[in-house]
Amino acid sequence: MSIRPALLIHVALLSGGLLSACATSRQIAVDYPKTETSPLTPIKGQTAVTPDDYYVQIVSEFEFKGDNALKGGCSDIGASYESGDLSAALLFNISNEALKLKRETSGFLYQATTGKCNFKLETKKVNLTPWLRLDSAKDTQVEYSFLTSNSREANLSQLVGDINAASGLMALTGVGTGIAVMGKLAGSWVEASAARPAVAKPPASAKYSSETHNLPASVALGARGGHLNQSRLAVYEVVDGGMKAWADETRLLGEMRVYPELSPSLLLKSVVDGVPDAHDLSLDELLRLPIQTAAGEIPLRQLIDQVDQAEKPNLNPDWRQYDEVENQCRRLKLVLKGLGFNKYDRNAVLYYFLAKSADWKNFNITPQKAMADAIRPRVLEQYRGKDFAGCLADDDYVAMQSMRLPVNTAADWDDLSSNRQKKEGVISSVQSVGRQLLTALSHPDKDEVARQLYPLLTAENGGNGSVLLQNHLGNFGLETLLQLPAIPDEGLVISAAQFATVIAGLNVDSFSCVRPALNQGQPLANIGITLFVGKPGSPREQGGALEFETVQGKITRLAFQHSSYRDFEQTIADYPDLGGCRIEAEFLKRLH
Repeated sequence: MSIRPALLIHVALLSGGLLSACATSRQIAVDYPKTETSPLTPIKGQTAVTPDDYYVQIVSEFEFKGDNALKGGCSDIGASYESGDLSAALLFNISNEALKLKRETSGFLYQATTGKCNFKLETKKVNLTPWLRLDSAKDTQVEYSFLTSNSREANLSQLVGDINAASGLMALTGVGTGIAVMGKLAGSWVEASAARPAVAKPPASAKYSSETHNLPASVALGARGGHLNQSRLAVYEVVDGGMKAWADETRLLGEMRVYPELSPSLLLKSVVDGVPDAHDLSLDELLRLPIQTAAGEIPLRQLIDQVDQAEKPNLNPDWRQYDEVENQCRRLKLVLKGLGFNKYDRNAVLYYFLAKSADWKNFNITPQKAMADAIRPRVLEQYRGKDFAGCLADDDYVAMQSMRLPVNTAADWDDLSSNRQKKEGVISSVQSVGRQLLTALSHPDKDEVARQLYPLLTAENGGNGSVLLQNHLGNFGLETLLQLPAIPDEGLVISAAQFATVIAGLNVDSFSCVRPALNQGQPLANIGITLFVGKPGSPREQGGALEFETVQGKITRLAFQHSSYRDFEQTIADYPDLGGCRIEAEFLKRLH
């Protein structure tokens, strides 16, 4: 037997007294606590711990270490047991001034009469605190008292019973913070505490001994994270042999553990060692979840409704008004934080609250939709501008995204904008040359057409003012217009004046706007198309497509194409608005 427990045990024997000088008796002794410290580790998938990550609940639990006394054989059990004169109890006193939390509860109760088997030991797992956010839990103080008595007047059994009845509310578990710290809700906790059953303390004449100590804080936070403390109190059983002091026998009965339990969420579907999963939910579903409060279990919506009117959010604002939605989002965020919810639960509720807003959906546009030509870059910038900065910070978006919620962080928007600018750069280079081409071709005077075309054209074998012309549209009299016997498949180099003659001979009624050609859905940087239809009597009245290829801002190749070439018609159907060029269905019908 170690020296330290031996001293404690002899003190217990002297202070508690013996029921009989010659009878066997059994007592309980508690050693001073030992503390085990462990680092507060980040949630799986995260790199650091913040005070807003976890909830913590402080729990006490008795772990048996010794043998069952009945295994040694007993002849004086059963009906011979009477309400014991010898008794001991371990009590906890928990307080958190910031949360107005004050409560008492018991760790164990021991009662005994003479005879080694005439005893009763009651232990249970106890939730010393409700679930609290880390930054609130760090201020929680736990004090324990060990009481022993050999007097029936002390009646530690009644004392423990009264304390447990008064603290029964806190035995409830489930989702919720247990304590509200805002306005009326904080007041309701104080009122509920005042209305608890009275605890009958032992009378002044009762003889009992007590020892009280503070346990180290279960949660310690610092600038670089934090750590958790678990306290262990060794509990010994002492069997005394009466006048034969050398017959004393001491055995470790067990340990009373006081330790923190962690949870990353109280509202959401969650894995034990990871970030909570918040996808596939709804606001109504979250608002129906039961929350434990001083008044009992109530839905989250009802808890929010109890907030002072000046702070209370409107959960059904005009979703078309961005400013109003942003303001109510901010109110809801403050209320949820005041109620003790951590960043995961808060942001899950905020996400589904905002999900009814079109501005929220626009801000969280998918990369695929952001690249669609129907949404112009200036519209994207308008979407990005409504980022709900009056309610949400960058960390909120990161938390939402980590819970599998489809949101765009600042980095996501930077990528979206960059990719769209690259696409616009590709499109704009083709469209710039294409617009100059259309301006020249649309002029009614053939000579002016040639003059405007000249600086736009260049061919490898013909130099400035010339272009390679190809015909894949069929026999519509191109050779006749050029007064040539035949045009080879690879095409031939012609002058700006010759091409102006071709356009005049085609008698074009109208051109479409210019679009870049696509390859597997991606715009090409150097090939564009425009569609045209002829006037009545035109050699190509149903029209076709004119494709052009550029090198360093000049057109090197022109080709008459059938509308099926490069699947022009299908790409127009798939991408009706490409680079701001929208070709209507009515125009396409005229091509047939």
